[in-house]
Amino acid sequence: MQLLDNVIRKVAVIDDKPAACEAMAEAVEDAKLEPVTYQKRLESIRNFIPRVIKETDAAIFDHYLKPGNYANFNGAEAVSRLYKKKFPALLVTTYSKADIDNIRPFRRNIPVLIPGGYASSEIIKEGIKKCFEEFSNKYSKDRKAWRTLIRFEGIDKKEEIAFAIIPAWNPDLVVRIPLKLIPKRLLIHEPIFRLFAYVNIGAKYDEDLYFENFEIADKPRGKYAKFTYS
Repeated sequence: MQLLDNVIRKVAVIDDKPAACEAMAEAVEDAKLEPVTYQKRLESIRNFIPRVIKETDAAIFDHYLKPGNYANFNGAEAVSRLYKKKFPALLVTTYSKADIDNIRPFRRNIPVLIPGGYASSEIIKEGIKKCFEEFSNKYSKDRKAWRTLIRFEGIDKKEEIAFAIIPAWNPDLVVRIPLKLIPKRLLIHEPIFRLFAYVNIGAKYDEDLYFENFEIADKPRGKYAKFTYS
């Protein structure tokens, strides 16, 4: 399959559940591609990522790989690492909402998160194409990041989660942000009320949001002040 300037022939399918893996492999075949499955327990992520790059042209990962000792890493981390190497990879999961705290730290590098645990042949082809577009700095409206104000409503240190509102995205919805995404040098200013960050405010759903490049926000004035304290 030719996508932009890239030829895709083999697609790695990684899922700890044999039935789900088989179903995804069939979808890959429907896309006129060759699925490559991995039945045995996976090696460390450090060793497995180069193997996937060597043996295939793209990959589809289920998120939960640790149950049953199938792997010592989850799909979100694997997809993120492949993305950084400009290798197209998709994440499939039924836990996009339930496990968002563990997915969010990697969301910037996950162009395609497919809920429901299944991807059709068309979704697979379009997803791989979207990866290559981002590698060329061509972002869809829902993935393009903009510098925007974030208002923090509270921090749960035990759970290591910040609760925040992004007025430019949805002024009425609190979003969970893992503290690991926020530089520690900014956390010393607690209680935090405002920060700027780059956020894909065109995202339709909470679980599609990603955050990067946090910085201290000065107190807004004039017409912008209402977005901070409303």
